[in-house]
Amino acid sequence: MTSTDRGRIQLVDVVMGFAMLVSFVAVLPLISTAIGMGADVADPLSSTLLQLTLPLFAIAMLVSLGVSAKG
Repeated sequence: MTSTDRGRIQLVDVVMGFAMLVSFVAVLPLISTAIGMGADVADPLSSTLLQLTLPLFAIAMLVSLGVSAKG
């Protein structure tokens, strides 16, 4: 691996990223419903943290893909 290959996304990273995106979208309605039910009965801080779960999962997937492409 040369210094010009650094930061390039490999085909495996693209396939894994796409698979993670498809699985995330597939379970999104189920998770969203569960988070909504939990947020209704939780205190305000816990409700906010529960509602931030989905955006944090999306950010974690992007970071994971970036870390994989870095090395």
